Amino acid sequence: MKKLLASLLLGGLITHSAIASDDIKKFELTITNAHSFHVLAPIVVSTHNSHFSLFKLGKPASEGLAYQAEFGDPSMLLAELQAHSDVHSSATNGELLFPGKSTSIEIMAPKKPLFSISAMIAGTNDAFISVKNVNASKRHKTKMLHVFDAGSEEDNENCAYIPGPPCAPESGNLRATENAEGFVSISNGVHGGSDLDPMDSDWHGPVAIVSIKRIKD
Repeated sequence: MKKLLASLLLGGLITHSAIASDDIKKFELTITNAHSFHVLAPIVVSTHNSHFSLFKLGKPASEGLAYQAEFGDPSMLLAELQAHSDVHSSATNGELLFPGKSTSIEIMAPKKPLFSISAMIAGTNDAFISVKNVNASKRHKTKMLHVFDAGSEEDNENCAYIPGPPCAPESGNLRATENAEGFVSISNGVHGGSDLDPMDSDWHGPVAIVSIKRIKD
């Protein structure tokens, strides 16, 4: 839990942009947590061109994405994005998003960017919600965020390895890497048998929604 709490010290929205000031537009992304139980860790939004992909199914997650998916801390992923030449800008809301609640993030980007979004499901080993390569060239677009597994930690559903609720903060957040899948996959949900109860914690389909709109000049 310490890693997750550390990310909240970011103190709200943090952005980075590598776009010339005379060639940018402002976009607002509103993300809603549509799961009735799970809390979402701080959300990362990036804008980029078609040469960048946040992850590829069947391939290992980047170090920053794996760190976000295990600890809920967006700092390493933000550093990766900032250093990537195909990424225009990135931002995080820097706070937890509780069930049924929404958060908005403003970000600067070229007129026709691609958007990618990710956030840890705090009550899991390394599951994260995401949508990537969203073309938002129109004034408004809505997309569902599905759940993926970073593959960097075993899905043992044991609170000693999980940073967020239903696990208590003092339970710790150890890493169980020995039996990790080793690649990003579509999450197969919560099965029970340890500390997580699938009656509360499982999901069937997308668990969040994002609305992207360009703010008029």
